[in-house]
Formats: sequence, C-alpha cells, structure tokens
Amino acid sequence: MPETAPIYLNNAATTWPKPESVYAACDSALRALGSPKRGPAADNGHCPLEAARGTIARFLGVPDPTRLLLQPGCTYALNLAILGQEWNAGDRIIMSSLEHHAVSRPVRKLARERGIEFALAPYSPSDPFDLAWLEAELGKGGVKMVACSMASNVSGHIMPVADVIRLAHGHGALALLDGAQAVGHLPVSVAELGCDLLSFAGHKGMLGPTGVGGLWVAPHLSLNTMAEGGTGGDSGKHPLSGSMPSSYEVGTLNLPSIVGLAAGLEWINAKGQAALLAHEHTLVGRLIDGLLGIKGLTIHGPTDPAKRTAAVSFTIEGHEPRALAAALAEKNIFGRAGYHCAPLAHETLGTLAGGGTMRLSPGCFSTEAEIDSALAALHASL
Repeated sequence: MPETAPIYLNNAATTWPKPESVYAACDSALRALGSPKRGPAADNGHCPLEAARGTIARFLGVPDPTRLLLQPGCTYALNLAILGQEWNAGDRIIMSSLEHHAVSRPVRKLARERGIEFALAPYSPSDPFDLAWLEAELGKGGVKMVACSMASNVSGHIMPVADVIRLAHGHGALALLDGAQAVGHLPVSVAELGCDLLSFAGHKGMLGPTGVGGLWVAPHLSLNTMAEGGTGGDSGKHPLSGSMPSSYEVGTLNLPSIVGLAAGLEWINAKGQAALLAHEHTLVGRLIDGLLGIKGLTIHGPTDPAKRTAAVSFTIEGHEPRALAAALAEKNIFGRAGYHCAPLAHETLGTLAGGGTMRLSPGCFSTEAEIDSALAALHASL
C-alpha cells in the first residue's frame, strides 16, 4: 500500500472525515452518566436526546420536533414510511426510475405480499422524472403514494421534487421523499416543501456517524409500528401509547450517533451551507472537466454542477468499473464501483449489464489537489 495519505472520494456512501466536533460529541455521550431517555441526567431535566432532536428539527425546518422519528438509519426510516401505511390490494405506488433499494425493495415487498401495484416514472437524461407522465398516471386514480429520491445516489440528478409533491397532492396521493443524498448538501425544509414524509441519513451529507437516520411525518399522518418494546415513558401499560416520537423509537437509542449528528449539523451551520455547496460545485466541475477528456468515457448524469450532487458516476469503454476502482485503490484513492445498492437506477441508465459504474464523490473536506491527483491516477491506469 502506498505511503501517501488516502484520498477519499466515496462521500456519497459515507462522509469522511467528520468534523472534530462530531468525534468529541460522540465521545462525550459515551462517557456521560445514564441512558438517552432514562437516568439521572434526563430525570434532572437535561436530556441530550431531545436537545439533539431539536437541532435536527431546526436544520430540516420541522415545526414540531415530536414528528421527527429517529431511526437506526435512512433505510429503516423508509421502511417505516412505506410499510407502516395501511395498504389494500390494488393500491398503487409510483416511484422514480432511479430509486435505491431502500425504497424499491419495500415497495416490491408490498407488491408480493399485499397485492399493491407500482409503476416507474419514465427517465431521460434531461428529464429524470417525467412529470407529464406522472400527472397522467395520477389521473387514472388509485395512487396512494409517490416516492422519489431528492437526488440519485448513482447519477447525481437533482429530482424535481417540488413538482412531484404538487402533482401528488393534487390527486390525493402522499409524497414520500428520500433525502439521503440531499439533506446536508442542499437546503431542505419540510415546511417549505410540504411533503408528507421525508427520510434522512445521518452519516452522509449531515456529517454524522453511522447508525442514525430519521423520518419526518406530517401531522395528518399516523403509522403502524415496525417494532415494539420499551420507551421509558409508558412502562406501566402493556400496549404502546401510540404517541410520537416514543412509540416509534423503542429500545435504547444510539445516543452517541444522535448527538454526533447534531454536532455535524452545528458545524454545517457555522460554516454556512451556501459556502459548502459552492465548494462542492467547484470540486465537481473540476472532476467532470477532467473526466470528459478521457476517450470512451461516459458520465451518467448531468455535467452541470448546479444540476447535480457530487455523486459522479461514469463508465469507460473497455474498462470494468471494479477494475478501475481497484486500480485507484492501489494508489490510495478510494471511490466506489458497482451497483451502489440501486440496480433499478442501473437498469434505467443502461449500466447494469456492464457491472454498474465507477463513482467518485468528493465531500466538504476534499480539495482541488485531491481531484487532480485522482484524475492523474485514473489517466495512468488506462
């Protein structure tokens, strides 16, 4: 292994490194007395869990923090959002054609087990979610939910979620947004979006640790529970109270990751999200400009940094994606190759048969020099 410092370009999977304040917050929570909701600190009115929930709620523009359900990750949050609904045979779900397994697999489970029907919105590189088609499908009736990623983890497309929400609500359907690739990178406010459900991943753009994500649930919705157990607040009765958030956060929560996530958001606020986004655009523009000079290379997604996130996927004719990743790793440069847990997106992009794509995704701690080094290493590997 080379002695040079690693160049990490897999931030679309998990951001790294984290701000120092995140590490410190996790360490402090591990050393603190008591558990997240029970123990001396919480009993004395200081509850780090609820303080962190408040920080997350403010970052997301959530008016009522009790509607913010903290989960082990974004995948759990999306399963709760989808499987926690009441479904009847013949109910319909519409998804984008770029969805991650965390949306696609629960939907397909409902199709197998509950007889629901699902349809995929047509895709084109300039129109990743065909809104005219969506309106026509909604007009046929029976659509209970429209599920859409805010941004694709494969192509980096920023999806037209405001229009998706507007059309869904115009026909009485719920709008579920998967914010895994958007929250932390792009300004996101549920109060402004008006969606019904929004999931987020703490370990990606929000700069938190792994093991935490969440789901915002609009006030007019209720959900079936996915797990049952102790909450610390209704221990004297057999049934759960059904109240939010406690009935959906059973067991002892991952407090170190939750307070670490809050620390990550405080760091973003201090730096300024606009400044961080501008830095990301600079890096992505430099990366794409360098990639476009490679013969036989195709970028799967927009080439304009303003129309995409930093998840830049590409293929090179005659070069298998995993071989490209291995060649870069030998030079201590780490991206990700393969299907990115989103074979639906690769079917849509036409990259499934070829082993997926090679993806490089810079983050807020990446530098222009690292982008240049990665491009030089890629050129040398061909």
